[in-house]
Amino acid sequence: MKTLGGVLVAIAAAVLAIPFLVVGAVGSGAGAAPASPASAMADAEIPPVLVPHYQAAPACTGLAWQVVAAVGWVESRHGRARRDPATGEWTGIDADTGATASRIVGPALDGSAGTRAIPATPESTAQTGDARWDHAVGPMQFLTSTFAAWATDANGDGKADPHNAYDAIATAGRYLCGGRAELGPLDRALRRYNNSAAYVAEVETKAIAYGMTPWGGAPLGTGAPSVAGVVWAGVDLAAVLEFALSQLGEPYEWGAEGPHRWDCSGLTQAAYAAVGIDIGRTTVQQVHAGREVAWPDEPLRPGDLVFTPRGDRPSGHVGLALDARHWVVAPRTGDVVRIATIPSTVDTVRRIVES
Repeated sequence: MKTLGGVLVAIAAAVLAIPFLVVGAVGSGAGAAPASPASAMADAEIPPVLVPHYQAAPACTGLAWQVVAAVGWVESRHGRARRDPATGEWTGIDADTGATASRIVGPALDGSAGTRAIPATPESTAQTGDARWDHAVGPMQFLTSTFAAWATDANGDGKADPHNAYDAIATAGRYLCGGRAELGPLDRALRRYNNSAAYVAEVETKAIAYGMTPWGGAPLGTGAPSVAGVVWAGVDLAAVLEFALSQLGEPYEWGAEGPHRWDCSGLTQAAYAAVGIDIGRTTVQQVHAGREVAWPDEPLRPGDLVFTPRGDRPSGHVGLALDARHWVVAPRTGDVVRIATIPSTVDTVRRIVES
């Protein structure tokens, strides 16, 4: 899923600029710091009338507004809004009310094409016109029952409408937070929306491209230093991170070493090979590469190899640290390369490049 192009350079530079997570540095829920700015891609793809609604949507600390916006892109391309290339004007969303130009109704959830079979209810039929099967509706693609449980009247007209972009975006922010004051694992929140590893990776990738910085540091499009100038002991470590992040969404396959399928050590091997460093192919080899980090007394740094047990094998699984709490990892069969919270079962950390 290599859809980010050059923005990965800024991502990797941001990771290197501040190696430790700034907790609550994204999102506009209670107690959160100000929202991070939109990237150039966000400016190009998100209708300006929706940006403040996406930025206000997070209802908990730790939810980046870019995640809500990424869901809006994946689900409906922001309510099917269109920008006239000649005039630069946006159409498809009423700026005053948030109404979409047409109702957006997803396919019937009849059990085909990998969907769950969800029978219609009188309430869903009123939204979809289908008396037999339910459908996801509106720009954020809610089931009628789910929207009703989290519904928010964001445009102040006295009713919450899943077909209204402003209402749907605010409701999505509440739903992703799930009533919690702090988000918790982003993967888990997104799986409540769509229980698919590929979906999670697609949303995360778009959120990063929109300027989300889950590990703290400068958001995209705000003058982050060039990756070419970020070197540790003569090694372009940012290129290691750039390679790993460029594989988000690619499937896990045991024994795979790319280019479009990876196991955990195949991904880390290829990431370091991108800068000419051979760390070995397997975790058995990689656990001896570089030097041991006295973790947890010595903080993790971006690029550290983080090992956890797998089955009965100590240090049988490996990922690449992004900061003190997050790694990019090829997790297991049925999953995809993704950003995740480093588990509490870390047993070994190896540092390949010293500052």
